[in-house]
Amino acid sequence: MKTLSHERPSDTELIAKILAGDTNAMETLMRLHNRALYRTARAILRDDAEAEDSVQEAYLQAFRALGTFRGESKLSTWLVRITANEALMRRRRNASAAARIDVEPDDLVSGEAEPESVAHGGEMRQLFEAHIGALPEGYRAVFMLRAIEELTVEETAAAPGIPQATVRTRYFRARNLLRKFMAGAVDKRSSLDSPLLITEEDRARLMRLKPHAALLREIDRATVVSAKAAALADAVTMNTQVFYTDETTGARQHLNLVYPQEAGGCACCVSILAPVGTALLGLSAGEAIEWDFPDGHHRRLRVDQVIHHDCPINIGAT
Repeated sequence: MKTLSHERPSDTELIAKILAGDTNAMETLMRLHNRALYRTARAILRDDAEAEDSVQEAYLQAFRALGTFRGESKLSTWLVRITANEALMRRRRNASAAARIDVEPDDLVSGEAEPESVAHGGEMRQLFEAHIGALPEGYRAVFMLRAIEELTVEETAAAPGIPQATVRTRYFRARNLLRKFMAGAVDKRSSLDSPLLITEEDRARLMRLKPHAALLREIDRATVVSAKAAALADAVTMNTQVFYTDETTGARQHLNLVYPQEAGGCACCVSILAPVGTALLGLSAGEAIEWDFPDGHHRRLRVDQVIHHDCPINIGAT
């Protein structure tokens, strides 16, 4: 019995069919690439209608130039470049569109957050948006395409027509600038009002621990965010390595924040139920908090660096 083939046609086959007047082939082309092209245009324009118009115009340009496509790059990369160029031209014609940067709420704040967390999350989102807008234009475009729209390095490079190595460099520098911006904007007063970020997964698992009063208080006042947003903000989450300074004594220390059952791994493992673990949860690099320890000492802890993966020794021990 003959079976239908659902294999994706090659770029060459698709182009040949379109040039021969096959309308179904053009529909296939659009179905394969609509999502990536729309995301590219919207990352630049930040406007749904403008992005849709850009994609339609890009398809028209691509159709008119299809006979000149020589296969020196992938068809998807070629289409992304045409779309990005069209979107960039529209942005130049519309200065207000160029200045407007917004981050989708779902990228930063979970829909399951408590009302107080949502309110605080709105403040964090506005702060984050403002700092993205303050990035140099080349860095901002790369950051939006890579971090928010989640395009690949290749797709991001094709948009403004820059080398992939430049994309990696600009993305790295944009992240560093954002960290510095966020750290500089944090109120460094000694208080328990330091903004906290917690991921949905961490919050759910920590609540199942039946947390003690101090940890429960920190969980309740934290803003629930996506794992991606927590990483971008350099926030202390579970199973991360934290370098921090005890400003009371000047000592710089390192710990690996883990769940209680994992505290027997490497020497740096500290349970979230331990006072220092509870104190650091949710803080971002550059933030500090004052904490009362059971021994009667009142200490101020400052997060210096967050590494978002478990200690290799602990991984090997579990």
